[in-house]
Amino acid sequence: MDRSIEKIVLDIQKGNSQNREWLIGQYRPFILRSVRRICKRKVEWNDDEASIGLIAFNEAIDRYDSSRGKTFDHFAFMMIRRRLIDEFRKQGKISKSESLVLDNNDEFELTAGEIAGSLEIYAQQESAAALAQELTLYDERLQEYGIRLEELEECSPSHQDTRKQLIRIAKRFCDYPEMKLYLERTKHLPLKEMMRYAGVSKKTLERHRKYLIALILIFSCDEFVRIRNTISFSEIGE
Repeated sequence: MDRSIEKIVLDIQKGNSQNREWLIGQYRPFILRSVRRICKRKVEWNDDEASIGLIAFNEAIDRYDSSRGKTFDHFAFMMIRRRLIDEFRKQGKISKSESLVLDNNDEFELTAGEIAGSLEIYAQQESAAALAQELTLYDERLQEYGIRLEELEECSPSHQDTRKQLIRIAKRFCDYPEMKLYLERTKHLPLKEMMRYAGVSKKTLERHRKYLIALILIFSCDEFVRIRNTISFSEIGE
């Protein structure tokens, strides 16, 4: 179908129910990823939250107005998030510890844990939904290594010098394809090989395993270019 999403949505708003079914089918992965990102846990289609997300997406189709300057993906994500937040409020699930933040414009900001104290969510509307999807994928990838995204702030070193050193180690790691393959295959760091260039003890590498793997994934995977571009490395003197 050689038409933009905005034109397809406009066609649906004019009464094309067949296109509505097609669009919902195409966006099912997007809907589920968005719900999981907002709920911060695994959600399947038989869960109530997924049903709320689907209803909100359907509502987004009816209410979308391209003249307001938002992409449809961004608007749909906002609608899903808004409806889930309404539900969380009804159930009394939202507290100050939750990383769901509404600003005065009813926009959204996603905070998924600091990485080296410098990961910032894009404020630009046109980038927010895409970054949210990227963070969802990053969260799923981390879980393959036994790491939760929410852990990263806790395991981030408190001392700036330590963070600088680990950032250098992670970036240097990416220069060794054989070590990258080992990590991908075994889900473990090749500690002996890393010690040859890292300049730190095996105990130090083991202590910061989760933090190092989180950084290595960001530096080495093309899927995480938006995350990588939001991390400031000016502090390490590059």
